[in-house]
This record gives sequence, structure tokens and C-alpha cells, in this order.
Amino acid sequence: MRIVVIGCGRIGAHVAKSLSAAGNDVCVVDTDVSSLSRLGDRFRGQTVVGHGFDQTVLEQAQVARADAVIVLTNVDATNFMVARAATELFGVRRVSVRVNDPEFASVFAELGLNILDLPDLVLGQVQRSLALSATAGDGTPAPGTAR
Repeated sequence: MRIVVIGCGRIGAHVAKSLSAAGNDVCVVDTDVSSLSRLGDRFRGQTVVGHGFDQTVLEQAQVARADAVIVLTNVDATNFMVARAATELFGVRRVSVRVNDPEFASVFAELGLNILDLPDLVLGQVQRSLALSATAGDGTPAPGTAR
């Protein structure tokens, strides 16, 4: 599967490395060359330096061939512009977008994008871990916990 990841912060680098290790054809776009170093020596995908909302940069990343685009910058306005370019200019159907401010989630949802609402994802993980820690391995309450 051809996947373009926009943004190579800690999350973007982790996602790109994991997808590449799983055998996907991954291209990562970031404005900062030093951010791309997070990918490490084992990353076998491509990298493009530039703004993810720049049509020329997206062409270099071969977004038109992408099965999916994952937008993971820390700026919602940038994520919005990249997602619109991927869907409207390049016809990508699977676009996942990081939402930093939950207020923007409805805007992204109206575009039919898969929303990666990090605060909600973290909250869900915390709730699952708390639920798991409240039971012993056999489903009974762990010692010292109440139901």
C-alpha cells in the first residue's frame, strides 16, 4: 500500500516507521530536514522536504498514487489544507487527519475525513488501562480495588 505521511514529529515518525516496517511503500513530508532524521537508518521509504499543502511538494511525494494520506502536523489549519489538497486535487479517498483542537473535529468530519483526535485517543487508552488495572487477570476485582 502506498501511504504518504505529512509531518515527521514524534507521532509522524513512529507511524511512518511502523507502516514501512510492515511492508508499505511510505513517503514522509516535513518542512524540517532535521525532523526527518527521526526516521532513522532503517527507514526504507522516501522523504520530501517542504510544506504538505504545497501542490508541488505533494506531487513530489506522489500523492496521486497514494492509497492513503495521514496528516499529522501540530497545526490544525495546515492539516485542513493538506487534507483538502489530498482529497480535492489528488482524489485520495483515505485521508486521516490529526486534530489538535477538538473544536475543529466537526469541520474535518464534514469533509469525510478520518479524524485522529489525539486527546480523545489518549483518554480512551487511559480509560482502558484503568479498567484493566481494576481487575485481576481472571476478571475479578484486583486486591484493594472496589467495583
